[in-house]
Amino acid sequence: MTTRPEISAVAAPDSSTGVRGYDEFEIDVEAILRSELPRFFEGVRAAPLTPPNVAALPSRAKGAYLLLLDDVPVYAGKTDTRHGFKDRLNRHSWTVQGRRGLDPARLTFKALRIMVFSAFDVEAILITEMKKAAKDALPWNNSGFGSNDPGKNRDGQEPANFDQWHPVDIDFPVDGLPTGKVRLKDLLHDVKAKLPYLIRNAALPDDLYASNASASATVREILKLIISTLPPGWQVTVLHGRVIIYQENKEYEHKLEVMRS
Repeated sequence: MTTRPEISAVAAPDSSTGVRGYDEFEIDVEAILRSELPRFFEGVRAAPLTPPNVAALPSRAKGAYLLLLDDVPVYAGKTDTRHGFKDRLNRHSWTVQGRRGLDPARLTFKALRIMVFSAFDVEAILITEMKKAAKDALPWNNSGFGSNDPGKNRDGQEPANFDQWHPVDIDFPVDGLPTGKVRLKDLLHDVKAKLPYLIRNAALPDDLYASNASASATVREILKLIISTLPPGWQVTVLHGRVIIYQENKEYEHKLEVMRS
């Protein structure tokens, strides 16, 4: 005859909720991100920051990314499903063009899709942990890299660090421009659309035309053509991060070059 085993009662530990038969299990996602994210990035193979490589990324994927200069991380960023990696990285690949001392071919990227992170600032986590490991890590973060136009009232201020390290290059070539006799406003409009940095200007006169415009020219050549066509009192000022064209005669403390009509 089979005997029935005795069952002895064992007191269970109290629930953290104070409710018997019920408890809660929580994963510390932020702690995992802090400890694992930088290490995971190290194992990702970087790709050159080119439009074809960016185009190969999943659409509307969200997560964190790194930009590397000569294989050294210089910038950490994040994106959401609205902008996605493609939007942000394509913008970066364009804005690093036309900068002195910065060859875009030296830049690569690593992008990491993070499925659930909306409650966490993964960019801040990544920056904090990488700077803990090396204080001089990610020098382009908080340097002005990727910033929007600060506005006319700040043209006289000290330029951002990134603009000082890599000022705009007005010897940058521009192709596909209208040729021959071209209205000055139209020429400037086309040039601005083809430049990776900003030209900000006052409204040009409607009735001024540049003669002998070339289909290919450097920004410097185009600016000289524009300023030579404008009436007296106009000024082109090349700043570290942009070019401005106004009716003024003004000395900017942090200018790089000035052309006057």
